[in-house]
Amino acid sequence: MKNLRKINHTSRLASLYPYIKGLPGRGNLLWLSIVFITITIVLVSLNDFSKIWIAAVSFYSILAINLLFSKIRRGLVNFRRLNGLTTIEMLLNSIGLTINYLFSEFTEFQNIGFALFSSFTALGTLLRGLVVRTLSEDDLSYSMKYCVTISALLIIPFFEPALNNLLAPIVIGQFVGNASYIVYSSTVNYFARVHGLKPIKLLSAMLAIFLEGKKDSLEELAEKLDTNSDIRVDCLIFREVGKIKPEIALIVPGFHPGPFRDFGSSILPYLIEEKLSKKGIKTVIVRGLSDHTRNIISRRDCEYVAEEISKNISSCNSKFSELSGLTMILKEGSATASLIPIGDSTLVLVTLHPNGMEDIPPEAMDGIDERNMIIVDSHNSFSQDVKELDGDGFNDIKKVLRHASKMEIDRDSELLVGYSQKMLDGYSLEEGIGPLGIRVLLFKRDKQFTALVVFDSNNAVPKVREEIMKEARSLGIEYCEVLTTDTHIVNGIKLGGRGYHPLGEVIPIKAISSSTVPALKEALANIKKMEVSRITMTFKNLKVMSNSFLEEAATKTFKSLKFLFLTIISTLIVSGIVTLLMV
Repeated sequence: MKNLRKINHTSRLASLYPYIKGLPGRGNLLWLSIVFITITIVLVSLNDFSKIWIAAVSFYSILAINLLFSKIRRGLVNFRRLNGLTTIEMLLNSIGLTINYLFSEFTEFQNIGFALFSSFTALGTLLRGLVVRTLSEDDLSYSMKYCVTISALLIIPFFEPALNNLLAPIVIGQFVGNASYIVYSSTVNYFARVHGLKPIKLLSAMLAIFLEGKKDSLEELAEKLDTNSDIRVDCLIFREVGKIKPEIALIVPGFHPGPFRDFGSSILPYLIEEKLSKKGIKTVIVRGLSDHTRNIISRRDCEYVAEEISKNISSCNSKFSELSGLTMILKEGSATASLIPIGDSTLVLVTLHPNGMEDIPPEAMDGIDERNMIIVDSHNSFSQDVKELDGDGFNDIKKVLRHASKMEIDRDSELLVGYSQKMLDGYSLEEGIGPLGIRVLLFKRDKQFTALVVFDSNNAVPKVREEIMKEARSLGIEYCEVLTTDTHIVNGIKLGGRGYHPLGEVIPIKAISSSTVPALKEALANIKKMEVSRITMTFKNLKVMSNSFLEEAATKTFKSLKFLFLTIISTLIVSGIVTLLMV
């Protein structure tokens, strides 16, 4: 059970995803910025509207500076994001000015109003500096030039005697805020490095994928990691009896199809499918035993793995078998395993349905005689309440796998196989379905039909399996298991929330069923006598996200967030106290 703790590191990091959001609105946010700048100008000039032009000239100039710095392209900096920062900063300044005005007009504690205004100004300045440094790929020089320029434009109007009462508070707020962002970001970069990588640069590289789909920076950083692992891939290769060319490949990878979008091994199943389809070989890619420590992070490694798999499958010359056996169902607690004898191997499809399930790690096979089994994580029962595999589910899975390993299985029937593929028309990555759509692999033994219905999605709500199994039975298919590829190419397409939709959460169950039924019928119509061969490939020393990397990333990320919270509080307090002492 200790091995399961490593999954928690991923869950802790994933829990932060809802906070990655953009500022609402379309276009470059220019008008939104103008609105909040105008509000700030009015609040600054409440004491003397004859001087409003001074604040207007200075504050509106910030938009020109935003445009200028967006032209000096650095990382993710653009006009919209700088305008968004300006909007937020002006909002904070407006709040501070409003509080200051209320204290000045309705209380005898005007100094407290000055202190609170200074504190809000400092907070806006701190956030401005941290965001710009992150967006500029940790370019301290660039962020300082921008921040000093904006600070100067915010301070200049207050040298006018009519506005001079606010000069000290805003100068103190700007100075404290700028100092805080420099101290915080530099301290975090020095003390919170993750496997030697600066956290702000790492965050910037990750945001580049989420915000703009650019993965070059993260791939460059990933190449510097030195954690390697051996990855195993099992393949069942089907060809029509009497023919030499492989026709279908069922691929059960030991890599994890993540971490998100098209970075790392998220893209690997599609590279494999692309290479095999060019050779006329149909693919069904399911999920083996893996977790986020099995994410391959090097693009070169992914290209190499895809090419080797394609080459080995297309040139397979190992022994083929024409035999199959009856499908059997085993249950242990909440775990169900479907045993499908194919050739000399037995596919073991594991699910916790209807209970929620997450990644089944390779440790589930510790101490179990694998023999000729190929273990498949069906990954087909999503629950909002399940973030990682718990102890009970893990133990039930181990029990059912141990039971499966001891089964005596007869293989005395010819192998009949049908295949089909369909797309879920009208739905895409945003709704949770990947480009491989629906793949059906059907086996017949005497009058018994067994169907594997594989959706290219990251998990599925329990209702999907229930509905598809009901439809399969109505077609005379006795055994049916619904599987998902656990593709992470759907993760991070939209900002905020969970970051992806499991199958059936957005796409109506009826739409899923209406596409699956024709696929099942087509597979039934395509059944023919085939033979199968198994090949197992082990890829050594691939760069992966190690448990130590995830643990260090999770630990230091949350420590950095606590430090950020303390920095914000300290910035507010210091700016306020210094202002009280100075005015």
